[in-house]
Amino acid sequence: MATAILHSLKQGAYTAIALYVVFIAVVTVVSLNPHLSEPSSVSEPSSVVALERAADQAKGRTS
Repeated sequence: MATAILHSLKQGAYTAIALYVVFIAVVTVVSLNPHLSEPSSVSEPSSVVALERAADQAKGRTS
């Protein structure tokens, strides 16, 4: 019975370590690529709007 408990604890420890490694990998990838954490539907139109406003301001300055 004691060996079964020890085996179960070891399996739980291996699972916890594997989940921790995956968590660290995900955090690393997201921190190196901040655009991955932003919703694409929100970030894309706002950049398009900003570009259109910049183009309109440039047209206003030239005329």
